[in-house]
Amino acid sequence: MVHFQSGGADYAQFRPRYPEALGRALSTLVQASELTPELAVDVGCGSGQLTAVLAPHFKAVVGIDPSASQLQHAQQHHNVRYQQGHAEQIALADASVDLIVAAQAAHWFDLDAFYAELKRIAKPGAVVALISYGVPFIHDAVNSIFQRGYWQDLHHFWPPERAHVENAYADLYFPFTPLSLDQISGDPLSYQHAMTLPAFISYIKTWSAYQQAIAQQEAHVFETFFKQLAQAWNETAEKTVVWPLTIKTGFIK
Repeated sequence: MVHFQSGGADYAQFRPRYPEALGRALSTLVQASELTPELAVDVGCGSGQLTAVLAPHFKAVVGIDPSASQLQHAQQHHNVRYQQGHAEQIALADASVDLIVAAQAAHWFDLDAFYAELKRIAKPGAVVALISYGVPFIHDAVNSIFQRGYWQDLHHFWPPERAHVENAYADLYFPFTPLSLDQISGDPLSYQHAMTLPAFISYIKTWSAYQQAIAQQEAHVFETFFKQLAQAWNETAEKTVVWPLTIKTGFIK
């Protein structure tokens, strides 16, 4: 995931979190597979947004990411350890893992190599969950400016893999027996957070699309977009931003 080798501090501060209910639900799925929630692995963990949510529900959690910058700013917990590595070559023992997750990451992987590693490290019946959050929605009139800018002015800066996020992983190769999150209480399918304009812009600057614009010396396109947002968004006002979640789950035979 070359897009996220740097910027770990901003990623940790401004990227969306995941609902606490998601950790409980995934632990429930592991138990439904007649396994004990002992070891969970978060592949492509970044700065640990999902790793932290899993920690209360598993005896141990391992977060794996290729970026030293991301891991340097990862959230710390007594039962979590982080290691630098790649999704296609996971340094864990055979048949040792109860849950493997990849959050906002699987669309960057070599899926054939990643899935081969999953099958190697998974206990029989282990659960796999691929999670992503889609294009955010702002509960305010400024949303129309954001959506127009995202789809018309900025969209061409995204790498091709972004399409998987935008279509909710519908076309992402997933060769596992599907499982359901129906057991969950509450609504795990979105995450919302009140943000000021500076915080929201800082979130946008963690996008791979923004990094691509800088690489192409076209950051001015984003700067124009930020000015358009500012005209409709009082800088000190908080707006509720909602990210829809996609959770694709299955078990590994």
